[in-house]
Amino acid sequence: MKIVVFGAGFVGGAIARELAARGHDVTAVSRSGSADMPEPVRSVAGSVGEPAFVRSVTSGADVVVSALPARADGASLAAGVTTLMHAAEASGARLGVVGGASVIPVFEGQPAQGDTPEFPERFAALHHAHQETLDTLRLAPADVDWFYLIPAGEFGAYNPGTRTGRYRKSTVAQVTNAEGRSLLGVDDYAIGFADEVEAPHTRRAWLAIGY
Repeated sequence: MKIVVFGAGFVGGAIARELAARGHDVTAVSRSGSADMPEPVRSVAGSVGEPAFVRSVTSGADVVVSALPARADGASLAAGVTTLMHAAEASGARLGVVGGASVIPVFEGQPAQGDTPEFPERFAALHHAHQETLDTLRLAPADVDWFYLIPAGEFGAYNPGTRTGRYRKSTVAQVTNAEGRSLLGVDDYAIGFADEVEAPHTRRAWLAIGY
């Protein structure tokens, strides 16, 4: 498959590497175009804030991936994903979006983590960015096939983890272990993302993964 990944940082880079290792034709888009990628991955300089560039680089793509930060090129995450949504619609591609754990409950039946009194204020803007993005996806044109893959609650560059090749799924809350913690390494997140790309099971919905 021809796959274009926007955002070649901690998560996007891992996704691009995993997809390329599986033999897919992968282009990684970043502002500088100098992302450290294995040779099969094409690194391209560009901005999601340039619709003409986005349309050009995604032409003929089978899958478009958003691994964009909460604010990309001065615009909101939702605005960037909207541009990619339109590009995916034009090319007939599937749209995969790297999600945020705060938009769903930690445990089934609870409010979304970001809507609880205990949620740290310093992460409020990040929560808002991901909630706005998920709301935007839910209003996508009917012919846009998208998925929003949510990592564990304790996921990030501060906790890269070790590749295990395994993960569990949830459609009701974050995936937690016996101690109630929600954990996942970035390589295993990339494996889960690539699995969903290759064998679609989540359509126009979110899916959470973790250990």
